Amino acid sequence: MPMKDMPEGFPLPSVDAEGNKIKEGDVIRIDTIPDSLVADYLDDEGKRTVRECEGKEMKITEIDEYGFVWVEVILLHTEEQYNTHSFSMEPKHVT
Repeated sequence: MPMKDMPEGFPLPSVDAEGNKIKEGDVIRIDTIPDSLVADYLDDEGKRTVRECEGKEMKITEIDEYGFVWVEVILLHTEEQYNTHSFSMEPKHVT
């Protein structure tokens, strides 16, 4: 059920670029990384990490109340040190 104050056009439908239904836990391919995802507020590592996801298969960790698809990237530096980056995008950018 849509939230009362939801902007027009939201929530986005939970379908990918080909019209297939998607849900949390599905493995999707990130077809395109929109320029808005690598905005100025990301540091260089964050920008590089997000850009490197283009064309890769990733697991949907969440579909938020607006319909955006969330994925998480884990960067291993050593066996004991790692960083994670989570980001979201419109379902139209995945298949």
